[in-house]
This record gives sequence, C-alpha cells and structure tokens, in this order.
Amino acid sequence: MPSRRAKRFRTIADTEVGFVGTDVKFSAPLLDFSPFGLSVKTSQEVKVGTVFRLGVKIGSDYFRAAGVVRAKIPEGFAVEFLAMTSTDRALMRRLYLRLDMAARAE
Repeated sequence: MPSRRAKRFRTIADTEVGFVGTDVKFSAPLLDFSPFGLSVKTSQEVKVGTVFRLGVKIGSDYFRAAGVVRAKIPEGFAVEFLAMTSTDRALMRRLYLRLDMAARAE
C-alpha cells in the first residue's frame, strides 16, 4: 500500500464543510483532514472527478479552496485540494499544525 503524502487528522470539534458545484450546494461534517485534502461524511451522491468550491469554517475564519472528488468511501467521499489563495493556504496549514500538536500531546 503506498504511503500518504501527509498524516491525516480527525478534527476534535464538529466541523462543517460547505460544497458548491455546478448544480448542487450542500454541507457535510468533516471526517479527516490533511494539507492535500479532506474527507466528509455524507449520503450526498457525487461522482469521482466532480469539482467543487469548498469552504471550511475554523473558529470565526473560513478557508476556501477548489477541490476534486478523488474517491467514494463507505461513509462519504474524499476530496483533493486543487487550488487556494495564499491566505487560505496559511489558515489551512495553521489548522493542520494545531491538529498535529494536539495529536502529539495525547
């Protein structure tokens, strides 16, 4: 099995991810997260290859990105980040580092 590019973390607090596509708009609970993508729990039907604009609320801030559905998983689907602004990338990395530090403290 190939190794992942980065460790994935499950978020401690409930975190919603908002998705906007060509003809659909919905939100779903975040399952896990890495600097390269995320997975969500949802019964929403999506096709692998579907591109979304997505937003993740972190405290009072949001990071936004473009992402593509890379895989369906039993409880939802996984998304790879395609693009985000430098400000959004910095916010996303801060969240990732916070989750990494919390996991090391356990």
